[in-house]
Amino acid sequence: MPKQVLICDDEETLTWSLARSLSHDREIYEVTTVNDGDTALSELERHPYDVVVLDIRMPGMNGLDVLLHIKEKTPATKVIMMTAYGSQEIKEKARARGSMYYLEKPFEIEQLRGLILKALKEDSSRGFAGSVSGLHLADLIQMNCLSQMTTALFVEKGDRKGCIYFEDGQITHAEVGAIEGEEALFTILSWSTGVFKFVGGMKSPKTSISTNWEYLLIEGMRRADEMSLALERGDIHDADVAPVDESTRMLVKNLSSLSECAGIAVVRSEDDVLYQSGTITKEVDVPAVAGFFVNLPDILGELCTRRPRRVSYIDQGRLVIVCPFKIFVVVMLFKKSALPPDVLQTIDRLIQRYEA
Repeated sequence: MPKQVLICDDEETLTWSLARSLSHDREIYEVTTVNDGDTALSELERHPYDVVVLDIRMPGMNGLDVLLHIKEKTPATKVIMMTAYGSQEIKEKARARGSMYYLEKPFEIEQLRGLILKALKEDSSRGFAGSVSGLHLADLIQMNCLSQMTTALFVEKGDRKGCIYFEDGQITHAEVGAIEGEEALFTILSWSTGVFKFVGGMKSPKTSISTNWEYLLIEGMRRADEMSLALERGDIHDADVAPVDESTRMLVKNLSSLSECAGIAVVRSEDDVLYQSGTITKEVDVPAVAGFFVNLPDILGELCTRRPRRVSYIDQGRLVIVCPFKIFVVVMLFKKSALPPDVLQTIDRLIQRYEA
């Protein structure tokens, strides 16, 4: 039995032409066309469709509204978005994630035909679940921006919660715990699963992001891809995710990217190592080092009336740096015996940034 494809575009001549050209594949799929979002929803209520082709900008109900309805009611339905807006690089990256397809106008009929055939074969088991399921965050962000919507996108992954605010299609603010702005947005984009919901018309309490949304989306997906690659290589593991607050998590992530860093540990007390990565626990007695650092004022007496900002020592050609951070102690291991002054300044700057 042929599959079912629905095409929705407000240009009647375009939908007529597409239906006629795609009729050559009638043994594989049948095409139905409509010219507005409301009619598309009525058609979707009456019949199940395997693939829906949507123009993103239409009078009245736009493509995003129809998309959200589809993903809420029938998340397995594949969606192809037709748009004359947005970056081709974003579309390519988002398409590679297998969640949605993008087709930029004007296009050749063979391009659409190829996407329809690919979508009919695509596995739809991946994606976020929630009030709307089967989408990836990159899709949601791009759809909000292209539709020039004002809304808030709330995202949860386990015990971590974040929010991205849009105003007239621009990303104006993002927050995860104590982290705000672009770093918060990149953090949310790194989550591969979770639950989300929209609150339409909700404006941001502040403006912390002014960068173009296309750049932010490309950069966020690049960082997420790097993290995924590191997981695949075994450089990091799911168990390495620190059970600490978001600002401490971001500090660890940034410190880990420093050259020659062989591992980091976050310690709350001598018997409570919250996080560890790399080879640090194999080469450093982390609890003992942290305990010594915490008790240093008592050990040195009048020579050290308060806890120092940073302590370091060299062990067999490797440098160990110990720093206070909030209620924690951060222990870092480097493969060299000395670091350039600018790296040490970066460590201090990162601690001050995320401690605020």
